[in-house]
Parts: sequence; structure tokens; C-alpha cells
Amino acid sequence: MRALCWRVLCVGLLVCGSASANNIEPLIRSHEPMRPLPTKSDRPLGTGPTYFVEPVNGMDRNDGTKPAPWKTINHAVQQLKSGDTLCLRGGTYFESVTVAALGTAEKPITIRAFPGEVAVLDAGLREFLEAPTGVWEPAPGGAQDEFRSTRTYRSGGGFGNFADSMIPFHRYMNFTDLRSANELYHVGLSDRQDDPVGIYCGPGTRRDPETGRIHVRLSHTQLAGLGKDAYRGETDPRKLPLVISGHEYALRIEGARHLRIQDIVVRGAERSAVLIDRDQEDIDHEAEDIELDGVTLYGSGSALRVSHTKRLRIVNSMLRGHSAPWHSRFTVKNRAGSGYLIVAEGKDFEIAHSELTDHHDCITFHGLDGLRFHHNLVDNFNDDGIEPGPKKARGTTLVYQNLITRTLNPFTAHGNKPIPIDAEPGSGMYVFRNVVDLRQGTYKGPPTEPDPSGKFLNEPTQLVCHDHGSPVHAVYYVYHNTFLLHQKAFRDYYAFCWGSQSRMTTRRVFNNIFVQVEGLPGLNFTGLKADDDFQADANLLWGLKDGPTQTADYFAKFRKSPLFEASQKQYPPGWGANDRLADPQFTSLPANDFRLSSGSPAIDAGIAIPAEWPDTLREFDKGQPDLGAFPLGAEKLRVSRK
Repeated sequence: MRALCWRVLCVGLLVCGSASANNIEPLIRSHEPMRPLPTKSDRPLGTGPTYFVEPVNGMDRNDGTKPAPWKTINHAVQQLKSGDTLCLRGGTYFESVTVAALGTAEKPITIRAFPGEVAVLDAGLREFLEAPTGVWEPAPGGAQDEFRSTRTYRSGGGFGNFADSMIPFHRYMNFTDLRSANELYHVGLSDRQDDPVGIYCGPGTRRDPETGRIHVRLSHTQLAGLGKDAYRGETDPRKLPLVISGHEYALRIEGARHLRIQDIVVRGAERSAVLIDRDQEDIDHEAEDIELDGVTLYGSGSALRVSHTKRLRIVNSMLRGHSAPWHSRFTVKNRAGSGYLIVAEGKDFEIAHSELTDHHDCITFHGLDGLRFHHNLVDNFNDDGIEPGPKKARGTTLVYQNLITRTLNPFTAHGNKPIPIDAEPGSGMYVFRNVVDLRQGTYKGPPTEPDPSGKFLNEPTQLVCHDHGSPVHAVYYVYHNTFLLHQKAFRDYYAFCWGSQSRMTTRRVFNNIFVQVEGLPGLNFTGLKADDDFQADANLLWGLKDGPTQTADYFAKFRKSPLFEASQKQYPPGWGANDRLADPQFTSLPANDFRLSSGSPAIDAGIAIPAEWPDTLREFDKGQPDLGAFPLGAEKLRVSRK
């Protein structure tokens, strides 16, 4: 795996949670898992009415008691009333479950795993997991290591995972790619074009729409430079269990209210692991007060899709995407089906203490009014990260105390053209107390010629704030964050591109730390005008290699410029008047501990932040505000599960 893996993420930033499933190291015949596999939960049972379901020995004609459990979740959920708990005994439930249960605020309905057992809801095709020996045959006329299903299927087969490691398959859009011996880029492969050479993108599947047979190929990847990211596991699908997608969704929550889902694993869906939506018959009946706690969702197109929902909370959960170690932005975007890990629309959502990892894009919430996104690990997204959409008239989003790593474009916006809009006072995106460590890049695309160095695996991020189509950006308040890049930002834009693309919107950039490994952070404000509603000040800039040799006044030229003078009309001190070029003196950069040491020039170097702007660490910041994500003496940032 690439260098920043779950084993070594942080010291100054703690990623919490255990690392093995069932306390037993499983036999892995495919590839080393990218992430910790699901574990047993020790959450105690509650005291209310509790019913049980068991996938092997249960029967739906039973009464649902512990000695006589039901067999299927779909039957069981129809029996639930307010205050009931449905306990899933350990094992795999091969179902696509629909939940429309109505609890009350005082007596919610709970669906959970039994303590000490792992319950898996699997929407996939059962036989490929349980009896792989008899369900595959060599594909006549196919490529080396190509197999096809022995029976036909009317749907499914578009996504999959190795069951032993849960590493995802490539979703092949044509047989030319599936059967190709080529793994290098050339122009003919762009934009999902048909190409006679094709490109093999690693183990993957495709259902033949003409025959209904599902084809799979698990050939080893041969691209020079992949190193440990190359696939070297079993190539015969008859010798290991596979999760092959079946139903569109594994879990559909339709118009449910006051519902708790706890500690279950969801996988095997063709489109998304979980869908939360309004009642499909009574479209005025929206889902409300839904909580996913301790769940693990293995995504396909997405892991979670939500619409027409009020008050959704996702906490202590793991959302895994469709990117394998050998997948690049190019292969997912141009030779498969890219998408967002989470698609969210509704009102009043919270996503906290969770891991969002290994996908093309992370989260889009154009139609969401109110989001609290905090204490999450966001890692390994080869395109967009947090996508609020263009500027909106209302709605407040709080993004705070997260660790964001290996994301090509962490904050983005999509839109076809600038559309002026007035925003309500106080609305917008508040981004504070985050660590955005982008020193390690992403795998953007395979080379055109063999490159044994593997340099192509580490494409540097150049745009922390980015857009597609030049829309008006969301209102952003960016303060008390620590940002790190490997090299200069695109066009040397100020504050890693927070100092650009601010026309027709509001943006504040205060009290942050910007550090890059090579070169010095830029001071380019190109595209900004002095009458734009933009203010930036009291930010610390530093270059690890070039900073110590800088002797001249780094800001002198800009502070003598007409733009700086003009900026004083809107912001009297002038843009960046209190900025400084200085070593922030982190506690331990090699250990990724970005807290300030006692002699740091970032201490008491900030300007006062308006009291109405939220700040979870304000009470710990003594004297003048300290710069960056951590005031002096702050505890380590704990992301992922509590």
C-alpha cells in the first residue's frame, strides 16, 4: 500500500478503532486489506422489548424470541413497534431490506447486531460467496484468467469485492478493457471512448447484457511501479469467495422515523449500500430522525444516498468506497463509473467520528440545509473531497476538527456558470480546526510509458479550493486550520487557492497555518478585485526547504502594490497585513504532531474571530488567538470512532 495507510496515520492526530475482525487474523488469498475489517461490537443490549433474527437456524413462523428467532430481516422489521429492538445474530443475511418503521422520539426503533457477533447484510449474489467452486467456468474465447458464471442473471454483477479483504473490483464498461493486456495510458482511452487496445484496470467484473453471464478476471496487474499496490493474489475465482453485487441497494429506509441502525455491516449492492428516502407511496412523508451508529458500509457507485430526509446522524461508522490500491483517478473516471461516496439532500445532518475513504469523490450536499461534519477521517479520494455546490441563499455547514489526507481537490464546487445570489447573514461554510495534510498525493493516472519508479502514484495536490465550470463559490469562513502541501499551489495562489475564485461571494481566511515542503506559499491574488467581499489576515506561511534561507521581507512587494492599497478600503488593515513567514514549530512534524511547541511564533499571533463564528476550542485559546488547528496546550485531535 502507499505510505499513508491506516497503521501509521498519526500521533498528533489519533485515528481510533481496532484493526482486526473477530480477533482472528483471517486467511487472505487476494490482497492485504486496505482498511481494518469489521469487528464485533460490545454494545450492551437495552432493556426494552427485544426480538431476534438468525440467518441459518431461524424461521419466519417463529415468534422472534431469542430461543425461536425469525430468519429474515424483511419479515422481522414488519413486526416492530415503537420502542422495539431487533437484534441480528451473527452471520450473513442475503437480502435487500426495506425499512419503513415508525418509532417515536421517546421510543425509537432499533435494528442492531447482537453483542459480540458480526452481522452482515449482503445484497449480493449468494452463490459466489458460499460456493465459488461450482459457479464459475473458463470463458470461451476470453482472456487469460477470464471466467464467466455458469448460469445467467438478469441484473447484478456490475460491482464486487474480494470477500476476504473487501478490496473492491473494477467495474468494467466493456470487454475490450476486461481482456486487455495493456495497462498504460494513451489518448484513445479518454472520456470513456471505445478503443481497440483498451486498458486492464485490475481484478473486476462485467455482466454481458446479451447473454446474462457475469464475467470476472482476476489477473495480476503488470504495471511497473505499482510495487506493493500491485495485485498478486489468487487468479482463479473458483478458489476464493467473492462478493458480487446483486440488488441495487442492500438497505432501503423509506419514510421511516425515529430509527436507529447499529453495528451492522452492509455490502453487495449494485448502486449504493444504503438508500434513505421518503415514503415511495406517500411522497409527503419524509424520513426523519435516522441514526446510523457503528455501521460499516461498503460502497459501489456510492455507499450512502440520502434525499427527502430530516435529522440524519451518522456516527462511529466506516464508509468504504470502490477504489482498490491499483485504481487511479483516470481508470475510475474514464473507464468505469465514478461517483460520490455520499450523496446527501435534506435538512439537519451530522456526520461525526467516522471514516470516509477510498473512492473517487467524497461527499456532495448541494441540496442539504444544515450539516455538521466533524472528527472524521477523509482519506484517499482521487478527485473531489467536500462538495457543497455553488453559493446558496441559506443553510449553514460546519466542517471542523477533521483530518483530510490524500485528496486531490479537498473543497470543490460544480456549476455551469456564475449565477448571482444573495445569501442570508450567517449562512455558509464554516471551516475550522481541521488538519488538511496533503503532503502525500494521489494516484491520478497510469503513465504513457513504463515507469518503475512509481512516481505516478503520488500526484501532488495543487488546489485546496477548486471548481468545475466556474460557478459562484459557497460563502466560506476559513479559520484556525493547518494546511500542508508538498509543492506550490496552482499558479502560486495565496493561501493554497483560498485567495482566488471569490467573485460574487463572501470569503474570510484568518488565523491559519500554511506549510509546504518545496518552495514558499504563494502571494498571488489574481482574479480578486479590491471590492470583492474577501478578507484574509493573520495567516502563517512557511516552506520547509526554502523558508530557512529566506532573508528578505517576503511580503514587501505585495504590501507596496496597488491591490494591497485598494484592499484597505474594504478591509482597513489590508489583505494579509498581519501575515508572517515563519516556522510554526510543530511539536513533531516527523510524527505528524501539528500541535504548537512552546516557542512557536504562531502563539498569540492571530486576530480576534467574531464571537458568532463557532469555535470548539475557543475556551482553550488563552490571550490573543493562536494560529492553526491547535491552540497551545490542546489535546491531540481524535478522529474516527470514539
